[in-house]
Amino acid sequence: MAGIALNTLSSNRPRERAVVFAGWFAIVLSVAEVILDLGTWVELDIATIYGIPLVLAAYTRNRRLLWGLTIVLVLVTFIAYALQIPSGSFAMHEALFVNRVLDAIALLLIAGLLHIWMTSLDIREAQTQLLHEQNSRLEAANALLVAHEARIVHQNEELSRRRQEADEASGRKTRLLNAVSHDIRNPANTINLMAELIRRSAEDPALVSQVPQMAKRLQANAQSLVALVSEVLDGAHLDSGLLQLRESTFSLNEFVDAKCSDFAALAEAKSLYLRSDTPERIVCVHTDRIKLDRIITNLVMNAIKFTVDGGVTVSITNDGAPVIRVRDTGVGMQASELERIFDEFAQLDVSVGDPGRGWGLGLAICRRLANFIGASIGVESKPSQGSMFAVRLPPECVVEIAPVALPDRVA
Repeated sequence: MAGIALNTLSSNRPRERAVVFAGWFAIVLSVAEVILDLGTWVELDIATIYGIPLVLAAYTRNRRLLWGLTIVLVLVTFIAYALQIPSGSFAMHEALFVNRVLDAIALLLIAGLLHIWMTSLDIREAQTQLLHEQNSRLEAANALLVAHEARIVHQNEELSRRRQEADEASGRKTRLLNAVSHDIRNPANTINLMAELIRRSAEDPALVSQVPQMAKRLQANAQSLVALVSEVLDGAHLDSGLLQLRESTFSLNEFVDAKCSDFAALAEAKSLYLRSDTPERIVCVHTDRIKLDRIITNLVMNAIKFTVDGGVTVSITNDGAPVIRVRDTGVGMQASELERIFDEFAQLDVSVGDPGRGWGLGLAICRRLANFIGASIGVESKPSQGSMFAVRLPPECVVEIAPVALPDRVA
């Protein structure tokens, strides 16, 4: 605004100087004409050019100057005539007097016309200024309307996006419920059947020897049902947007060794080995241990589940970023399966008859949890050659790499 005012002031200065010059020039010219008229003879009618200073006065747009000069020049017209005519020769019809009257009338007409011209200019400038102000107000109102329209468009886009997200979430939950219903029904029916068989076996001494095996099957189905429900709840928790990042600093070596210790009995029950392969240097990281524990737990459980012979190895490498790898010697997967293994719904294909071929929701949750803590997860696998899942943590999570060897490993 200061720049605009300065430019306006600078542009008005030449106009102001011209107005001042015109005003003084009109006065000087009037004085010169009066002196000339008073110093000549009556037949030389100088009053005929008295209108020139009035035009200059009109340029100044100063009405007082215009009418002041007009009155003075009209008076001088008759004063010069009175001073210059011979004594006793005055008459109303005398030609020189009539000329002076006509000169005075011409001055008054010129002054009136110039006054009207100045008034019209003032009106025009006022209208132009009013139009400019109205245009400014209209431009401001138009800017407000454009901004309001942009906000409405943004709000509509946001509403459309949220509606689409709600539709997708609703459709995803519907597909999820349809998919898990079969997997929930099977273990629930099996649990009910096993409980009935155990009840009958308890009443029949001949069937008592089968009770441990049936109890084992009952426990396995119960664990399967609990795992599935847990995965569904984890997925719902992730969808709610209420998940929080709870970071802490811990040794990645001790974390992997402890995790292998937790599942040693499960691997031993299937006659599999479960090994940890950690580096000699202790890798300390700062990340969400609980969520990382959930990821590695799902990967180790899946590895044990799909491995019949051999075992599972959990290793740590650090090639610029810490990587936890879970490698098994299990059934492996086809390339087509690798493309959809982390999808929530392809994993729960109810058309698959063999319950051992399902993947559950665990891998989808693993990827979402990994993304949440800034990590990534990938898989490599070939049929009958096992699978290898790799969780790559972000490089910035590394706090320290201490040159201290761990005392023992879990085997």
